[in-house]
Amino acid sequence: MEPETEDTKLVAALRLLLAADDSGEPMDNEGLSKKLGWDLGQTGDCLRVAKERSLIWASRGSRQPGPWFSEIEVTMQGRRFLRDNS
Repeated sequence: MEPETEDTKLVAALRLLLAADDSGEPMDNEGLSKKLGWDLGQTGDCLRVAKERSLIWASRGSRQPGPWFSEIEVTMQGRRFLRDNS
């Protein structure tokens, strides 16, 4: 089994975020972490990268461990990234 790359992790997170977004389910670090089976630190790091790459839109919060995001939505750039990496 190959180790997960940053892009592989982003694809996994974006798929879940897109499904939540499309169903109207609000998502934050905690919800995403539970669905992915990741710890909160891994989830925060992945979301930070996704935000830096404009793959998601989200409100930044102060909960710890940070960075903490809520009201996460997949951007058009994120949808293109998913399409190109699926």
